[in-house]
Amino acid sequence: MNNHIKTELSLFSELLLSLLLTLCLGIYCLKTFDPFPWLSFIGVLIGIALIVTCWEEKENQWIFLVSGLLVNTIVWSVFFNWSSFF
Repeated sequence: MNNHIKTELSLFSELLLSLLLTLCLGIYCLKTFDPFPWLSFIGVLIGIALIVTCWEEKENQWIFLVSGLLVNTIVWSVFFNWSSFF
């Protein structure tokens, strides 16, 4: 494989990891706690994004993982709290 294909697979795996991490944490919180703890859910995932951002010293490393965590946090938080909105 050339370098371009490896880079694309790495970016795809970062997006998939962020999706699965947020979804699994959301389902765990939904099944464990009676009212969905949306502030804790948002706080944990923003904390993980900050840790990954500060951990990596290079500028463009893990950018898709961090942005995927932040976007999926918002999406899953609205999805799991949909009944409380209406």
